[in-house]
Amino acid sequence: MPALAQFIAANALPLLAGLIVVSGLLTRLLWRRAAFYRASANAQSLTAVGLSIALLALLLFLTVASLLSHISVFDALLANELRRSISRPMLQAIFMITQFGNFMTLLAVVIGVALALLLRRRWLELALWLVTTAGNGLLNRALKLSFERARPLYDHGLVIEPSYSFPSGHASGSLAVYGMLTWLLLHRLPASARLPLLIGTTTLILLIGFSRVLLQVHYFSDVIAGFASAAAWLSLCIVVAERLRRRQACRA
Repeated sequence: MPALAQFIAANALPLLAGLIVVSGLLTRLLWRRAAFYRASANAQSLTAVGLSIALLALLLFLTVASLLSHISVFDALLANELRRSISRPMLQAIFMITQFGNFMTLLAVVIGVALALLLRRRWLELALWLVTTAGNGLLNRALKLSFERARPLYDHGLVIEPSYSFPSGHASGSLAVYGMLTWLLLHRLPASARLPLLIGTTTLILLIGFSRVLLQVHYFSDVIAGFASAAAWLSLCIVVAERLRRRQACRA
């Protein structure tokens, strides 16, 4: 296990780049599968896919949470290795990335999108937007208070995080906010722009989430759990949103 932590810390950036490439390929595959279901008007199959993603994400979160005492050993080793291996200039660059997932940044996005939907009187989308983003924030807060996990030791001074560590609020919030924003934009963009948007959003979310590990303000399992909890919640919200949108379209 120490050897694995050393390897990951020494190759953190190439591994993150590889993860982004793999996630882009998976996003493309999932998008094509979803497009097939939409083209065949198979709403039930599309719903089943969404619910399956939500269930898998929930199982991932429960697995990480149940094994947290065992995973903590690896988490601590990796955090210590990253503290020794990442240079100050690299930390400053990573710090710029993590700003996109800060509470105030996400709050500004939530308020801005809410105002835009309000001005256009898109009541259903406004309700879905607020339920998804605010609900995920409340969920993350409740989980943090439930686990009360202390953060890793960090002394670079670039950021101060007084809240609990598990699960990561940056990972969770960025996935919920940027993920739901992407869903809203997909219905307004030409078909050729939708897949690039999805891949771009996935890349941004991964960079934000794992920037927290590289900054040593979160353990690796914090970020995985943050992604998992938000993915479960977002998938459920999108399933409901799609069904309501289809019902509204049929009435129109």
